[in-house]
Amino acid sequence: MATAGANIIRIVAVLAVPWGLGPRAAAQEECRACHPREAAAHSQSHHARAIRPIVDTEFFRNLPGVPIGEARGGFLFSYSRQGQALQVTAQRGNERATSMIEWAFGAGDQGVTPLARKGEQWIEHRISYYTRSGRFDLTLGHQPGASASAEAALGQPQEPAVAKMCFDCHGGQAAKGVACGSCHAGAQAHARGSGKATHPGKLSRAAQVELCATCHRLTPPNGNWNDPLNIRFQPLRMSQSACYRKGEITCGTCHAPHESARRADAAFYRDRCLSCHASQKAKGDCLSCHMPKSSPAPHLSFTDHWIRRAPAR
Repeated sequence: MATAGANIIRIVAVLAVPWGLGPRAAAQEECRACHPREAAAHSQSHHARAIRPIVDTEFFRNLPGVPIGEARGGFLFSYSRQGQALQVTAQRGNERATSMIEWAFGAGDQGVTPLARKGEQWIEHRISYYTRSGRFDLTLGHQPGASASAEAALGQPQEPAVAKMCFDCHGGQAAKGVACGSCHAGAQAHARGSGKATHPGKLSRAAQVELCATCHRLTPPNGNWNDPLNIRFQPLRMSQSACYRKGEITCGTCHAPHESARRADAAFYRDRCLSCHASQKAKGDCLSCHMPKSSPAPHLSFTDHWIRRAPAR
């Protein structure tokens, strides 16, 4: 994906859980009874859609009805609905392999990546759907070109511990998205009258950021601080900022925890900046200079959370 080119994916036509991964979350309805405002806001957020049944996703709704192909000479992918799942077949000549797709990661704000399953093996599917460009293309991190075999074309097998980590961060199969207990430890017991749930807003500044970083990362996953793809990890980038190192901000300074980021609202974020930098009297869009967007891979764009002075022009 990182080196994807124009010929990596082509639409072949002229186009116009049996694994017991319980969620860390209390059932939303249990919390909603006492916290209706927070539950209502969260239900409309990207977090709530972080994992979904494949048939509820943009990937499924935008399938073209004809095979999707790798680079020239590669495998063709055909999809057929089987109840609430998709059967995917990778085929090139007489060589073919199949697996079932039941779940997909991604709220659909940037993209959707299916998770296939073959027996007890979870497989990150080779093809993702990128919402903003409206295209099917290689999943981030998959090598371009033709796959060596039909089995390899289905995607990258995931070790059980890695698959569990993915499910845990995206919310777990039963939760179908990040839910209350993902951030409020003890929420389920609290909802049933036995104990208190953690209130992240009452944690120390460092603990709040570490909580978000459980999934959004505070250290580079590959150990390379200079990897351009690290822009995806907001706590990691923010930790380099003077605003953070001087002990002034947390993730919650700018983001309402039960809502999606307000990406199109420059005035909102300018006001958040001015809550600390009132003497600047800024009138424009602070983020475009101090937190510019970057596209480290095709179809994807991220706001850089390393807050710093704009480069000289």
